Amino acid sequence: MSRRGTRINREISFTLTSLDPHNRFSEPCATLLVNPQGCAAKASRELEVGAEVRLEGLPGGQSVAARVVNCISLRDEKFWIIGLALVEPGNVWGIDDPPQDWATSVEIAKAQTTTH
Repeated sequence: MSRRGTRINREISFTLTSLDPHNRFSEPCATLLVNPQGCAAKASRELEVGAEVRLEGLPGGQSVAARVVNCISLRDEKFWIIGLALVEPGNVWGIDDPPQDWATSVEIAKAQTTTH
């Protein structure tokens, strides 16, 4: 599967909240890379692939659902790089002039959601 939407290096602070009733937590995080499908973010804990989370306090006060798609340990740094896929793709990052392919990638993702 090809990557959809140009990645942008951008640090955006947000609060990461677990939606798992057996593993409740909420902590500050920051993105490293963003695109309309999700982000790579730095977290202080390991998260299970597939875990459902909420990103709160995004630009404009938005809060969105996402799921963990990968989690990589940076042993020497004592933090984790987590890949988060947005449940509903879009420019939740407040990027004023996003790359042109962002609009196309959101349309494709929405079309795939309605056909499955």
